[in-house]
Amino acid sequence: MNRATTVSLLMVAGCSGCGGGSGSVDAAPDIDNGTCGTMLRFTGDYLDWDSDTTFCGMPGTEFAIPGGGTQRLVAPNGRIDFCIPDQATSLLDITPPSTLPGCKVVSDPQAKYSLPGIAVANKAVILAGGSWSGRTFIDGRETYDAAKAQVYVHIVGPARAVSLDASHAHGATQAVAASTWAPGDTGHEVFIPDVDPAGGSATLSIAGGAIGAGSIPLTAGKMTTLTVITH
Repeated sequence: MNRATTVSLLMVAGCSGCGGGSGSVDAAPDIDNGTCGTMLRFTGDYLDWDSDTTFCGMPGTEFAIPGGGTQRLVAPNGRIDFCIPDQATSLLDITPPSTLPGCKVVSDPQAKYSLPGIAVANKAVILAGGSWSGRTFIDGRETYDAAKAQVYVHIVGPARAVSLDASHAHGATQAVAASTWAPGDTGHEVFIPDVDPAGGSATLSIAGGAIGAGSIPLTAGKMTTLTVITH
């Protein structure tokens, strides 16, 4: 069983009280809020693109907290654990590390991560026990248009088809159904490349519904990254 599947099963076990639709929760579990007080505890991981077999974290990544400065990842496994505002949705700007992690072995010594991102921290997902998980790739690993938006979806729970509303054209969708990326829209990780960013947002749909689906931000030259919980 790969890492993402294991995490997904654990999260589903913690989501037995989740509601249906695109964002409702029947009863929030008693989550561990740590030392965050009146803020929300944001946990998860940020990993290299091909981490289903290597689990390669991204230390050095910086997350800008709305109204709260910047948090820098230091854990080799890319573990995230910090406090964010207690609101329905927080958007955290992601700056990838300037150097490759030691676990990333490449032939090009000049290889780097250039694509910045936006972490979508959804309160309903957090309260339902969903751990945020994001990834990024070194230059050349994926072909993308810097004038378009990129969308990355981590699915906690059964794999479901992922789509955007028809008004936002995009490139061919990729997904990890087992342990490697392949063409398709169904898996525990789904990548929707080169999305038309017109209007600054799109509607993300998950077949069968999911907590965390709905309106998501789009910004040219950035990867919008979010976690949803399926049933």
